[in-house]
Amino acid sequence: MAASCSEVANTNVLDENNSNSQINNSQIESNIENGEEEFESKLTKQHEKKKKNSEPGIIYLSYIPPFMTVKIIHEYFFQYGDVGRVFLQPDTKKKKKQGKPSKFFTEGWVEFLDKKVAKRIAVMLNGQQVGGRRKTPFYDSLWSIKYLHRFKWAHLNERLAYEKAVRDQRMRTEISQVKREANFYMQSVDRSLKLARKRKKGDVEKHDDTGPGQVWVKQKRTDEEMKELQKQRKKQKNSEVGEDSDKTLLKNIFSGGF
Repeated sequence: MAASCSEVANTNVLDENNSNSQINNSQIESNIENGEEEFESKLTKQHEKKKKNSEPGIIYLSYIPPFMTVKIIHEYFFQYGDVGRVFLQPDTKKKKKQGKPSKFFTEGWVEFLDKKVAKRIAVMLNGQQVGGRRKTPFYDSLWSIKYLHRFKWAHLNERLAYEKAVRDQRMRTEISQVKREANFYMQSVDRSLKLARKRKKGDVEKHDDTGPGQVWVKQKRTDEEMKELQKQRKKQKNSEVGEDSDKTLLKNIFSGGF
């Protein structure tokens, strides 16, 4: 009986030890998890604080290799630092399929969240080969990069808005010029049709007042009209010569020239 009691007591002690060890293990695991979470939260806070304190910087790409898109540019520069916004100026001279984005660009701007990174990349990659896979069409191209001091993304937006306004104004001017030319042409056609109908009826006025926006075109005289005009001028000249001779004759008579 005493032996059985001692065995029960031993088993109770073992169970308590096992339960205590399990509790300790769970506490250790929870402490480890809490420590990892605290460490990650500290890292994220430090990263966010660094982002807040850092000032963004912008680099200018004066040459964009062919078939390089915004996505490729973003992925390429993201390996060197945190990239913000990317803008590439499409090449208007190259024809693109309707509904599809352009594959050719003339210049571009890339914003980095830290201007120190932007400066370092501009110095490091300027004049260097793009590289990547050998089969890509821009493998042998060279970067032309410049860091823009004190340049903000708002300045780029202002420039793009100004260029768009200039293009719209030029387009409106060209459209108004085309409309004026078309209206003038239609008025001229209408007038010529009216004159043709009057000629057929034989009711063409010599002095026809033109309406607003219409031009009166003087036709060249025919050969008969020119001959008649020459005869009239000759007669007028002869009459003037006769009058002059009569005057000289009378003058000589009264002055005693004869």
